[in-house]
Amino acid sequence: MACETLLPAEPEENELLDGPMEGLSSAEERQFLLGDISFNDDIFTVAKGLGPIFIGNSCASCHAGDGKGHPFNKFIRFGQTDSAGANPFATLGDKGNQLQHKAILGYEPEKLPAGAPFSEFVAPIVTGLGFLDAVTDADIIAMAEANALRSDDIRGRPHYNFAPNFVQLRPNSIPKNGMHIHRFGKKGLTYDLLHQTVNAYNQDMGIVSYYNPIDPYSGLPEDPEVTRKTINDVVFT
Repeated sequence: MACETLLPAEPEENELLDGPMEGLSSAEERQFLLGDISFNDDIFTVAKGLGPIFIGNSCASCHAGDGKGHPFNKFIRFGQTDSAGANPFATLGDKGNQLQHKAILGYEPEKLPAGAPFSEFVAPIVTGLGFLDAVTDADIIAMAEANALRSDDIRGRPHYNFAPNFVQLRPNSIPKNGMHIHRFGKKGLTYDLLHQTVNAYNQDMGIVSYYNPIDPYSGLPEDPEVTRKTINDVVFT
């Protein structure tokens, strides 16, 4: 009886953030469950393609319970662009500007290049609450233009970059010099959830997929280590 008094009440179903949206068909509910299982239960080993350098060995290792990360599994990005738009530190890291600080047996984890500016991050929560993909480019640009009129030096700017060829461009997309607004991930690094998921498998776990068949360590093409369907299920979830 005393324990029942002290323990918090079970949350209502509509207060949970990791469940499916209402109104899904039976096929969509099945896809959601398959994606949820892949996200939370798939643990990669050397035999399943982990590494050889990596940050985590599963999606849930950085997003436990679909939630925010922890300083224990923080990650580091380093380098910055110069006035010409180039990153002088890009070639100083072993495999790009995200530090893979863990390695499988027989390999060495990456080390932060001397003198490189860097930032430490924790993985963000992955429950979709704002329907960010539905926001139009025009709305984002309008918000940036309104920001430009502020007097307190706080600015929000769209992040333009070249979209990978495997994403489907939004019908309302407003390109700029061949680049499109990216809006997912830290600092809007990726175009959409597919781009974000493919990058996470490849850069965070060293997993090669149908969408990005290039091994992040060797730089060479390899057979996919995770199926196209699994990627799509995780994106759907």
